[in-house]
Amino acid sequence: MHLRELRLRDFRNYTELYLSFKRGINILIGENAQGKTNLLEAIHFINTLQSFRTQEEKNLINTSAREAVISAAVEGGCGTKNISLFLDDKGKRVKVNNRKISRASEFLSETHVITFSPDDLFLIKDQPSERRRYFDRAILPHTPSYLKTINRYDKILQQRNHLLRDIRDRKKGAEKGLLAAWDDQLIEEGARVLLKRHNFVEEIRPFLEGIFKELSRGQKRLSIFYNSPIIPAAEGAVDADAVKKRFQDALQGASEEELRYGHTLIGPHRDDFQFILDDYDAKATFSQGQHRLAILALKLSETALYKQISGEYPILLLDDVFSELDEMRGEALIEQIINMDIEQVFITAAKKEGIPSERMGCSSFYLIREGTVSPI
Repeated sequence: MHLRELRLRDFRNYTELYLSFKRGINILIGENAQGKTNLLEAIHFINTLQSFRTQEEKNLINTSAREAVISAAVEGGCGTKNISLFLDDKGKRVKVNNRKISRASEFLSETHVITFSPDDLFLIKDQPSERRRYFDRAILPHTPSYLKTINRYDKILQQRNHLLRDIRDRKKGAEKGLLAAWDDQLIEEGARVLLKRHNFVEEIRPFLEGIFKELSRGQKRLSIFYNSPIIPAAEGAVDADAVKKRFQDALQGASEEELRYGHTLIGPHRDDFQFILDDYDAKATFSQGQHRLAILALKLSETALYKQISGEYPILLLDDVFSELDEMRGEALIEQIINMDIEQVFITAAKKEGIPSERMGCSSFYLIREGTVSPI
């Protein structure tokens, strides 16, 4: 898929903007605080209904305005989708081909982007909760219904934890026998989460290993595993009934400890995703440059997996991607993007000279200055 047209009104520092884009690599050049990342954010926002920079959506509205408007024409295998989004202090309102979208889950299958930003560099060394959140979001474009599964699991977990605390504190009416009903629901929804995460990692691992090998010029080996006591990392295909049985056994084994602490100690909310670099935990061995290269390999792997499942590439957004890559790895990144034949890519950079020159003749360049965009 590719973004054919984009219109902005009062989005960040763009008061009025209309752009048409070509397929291929689009390079956005500009000094700091001119609007490069704001433009990527607008493209990301219109395709996902979320910002990759802030949860305070009112910050996306130009300080001199009361509302922001984004509209886009995105072409893909199902034709052109005209998306319009209005944002004000009451929230956002979205239409796709003049059809109102009332829930985020309705929009997930409409279009898709994959975005790299410097904030992603914390992923591998961050807390497990951040990795769980990241990969749960990565699964959603392939299975929009997974959003409901996650939400149901979280609600069941909260109720079960509440009951565990009441039993621990000997509150009236709180009995151990009441846990059985919550256990059954937790196992049912939790097994779905476990299987989705496990299968996603099994699917993306070959892409990650191959792409990282290319980006590092074969100098290092990177892999990824889903760490869960319920599904051993070495397992390939996993049976749903077997997962439920293991989950049930694990809950029973932890029951006394859970009653003592007052919360659930077993389940996908306690699991983690582990990156392995040359047989060692990447969290402890990564250099800054290797970390950036690994995240870029992950983003390209998500792009490749999306193409394998849906039949078309998502739009790829890369913000400030070359700042800590040496020339060899920068060339390897551009080479990989071209070899994958990704339909449309947007890359930001402070200067044109900072971009690897090899095979870049087919790219479109834009100069961004104080909220204006000009082809160069």
